[in-house]
Amino acid sequence: MGASNEVPKTVNMPAQCPFCGEMFDYTMYPEIHIPGDNKLKKKVLNKSLFFPTCPHCREEIKLKPRCMYINDTKREMFIVTDDPKETEFEALLMTGDIRFNNIHTDDDVVDFMKGLYKRRVVRDVDSFREKILLSDNNYDDRIMELMKLSLSELIEKDSHTPVYRIFLEDTAGSQLEFTAILGTGAPYEYITIKSAANVYNQYRDKYLKKLGRPEDDEYIATDQKWAKNSGLLKDEDAGFVVPI
Repeated sequence: MGASNEVPKTVNMPAQCPFCGEMFDYTMYPEIHIPGDNKLKKKVLNKSLFFPTCPHCREEIKLKPRCMYINDTKREMFIVTDDPKETEFEALLMTGDIRFNNIHTDDDVVDFMKGLYKRRVVRDVDSFREKILLSDNNYDDRIMELMKLSLSELIEKDSHTPVYRIFLEDTAGSQLEFTAILGTGAPYEYITIKSAANVYNQYRDKYLKKLGRPEDDEYIATDQKWAKNSGLLKDEDAGFVVPI
C-alpha cells in the first residue's frame, strides 16, 4: 500500500476546557502516515499533540480526537475515535469497506480485507499513544494487555479500589512504567507502577503461542476487555511474574 506524500490535512475544531468552561480552537490531524509524518508521531508520543493547554486558565486538557495512524512499513493501522457505536469501525475494518484518503486503489482495499495490516480501534488518546509506543518498541499489544490485567488485579487486591483504566506510560531503560487510574468516579486517583521490562518476555513466552496472528479480525479491539474475555489468565494467580 503506497504511502501518502501529501502534507497532513488539518481541521480546526472547537474545544471546551473542562476546568474553566471556556471555548478555544484547536488544530486536529485526521491522519498520520508513516513513513512521512514522523514529527506528528513524535508529538503524539511526547504528548504535545492532543494534550493542549487551555489559553484561558493554562490547564492542560486531554482531547477526544478522531485520528487514523497508518504505518505502511510495519503494516499497521490504529484508529482512535470517540464514536459511541462500539462496533462501527471494527465492522468496517473487517469488511474492508473503509473510505479514508489513504486508500487509493482496489488493491489497497484487498490488503485490508485479507488482514495484511494489523488493525486496532481505541477510544481514548492514551490508548492511541500506547499502541504507537508499543509498536515503536516491538511489543505485542495483546501480551501487554494481559500483563496490564495482572497488574490491575494486584493493584485492586492491594488498594481495595477498582482500577478504572491502566496504560503504558514509558519504556525507558530496563523498566516499564504504567499509569493506573483508580476509582469508580471523579475525582480519580492516579498512581505510577513500574515493572522490570523482562517481565514482558516471560508473558510473551507463556501466552504468545496461544494466540493467532496479530492481523486477525478478532484482535481489532485489543484492550482490557479483550484480555478478560480471552480467559488466558483465568487460572493464573494475579501477577504471577509481575513485581511492583
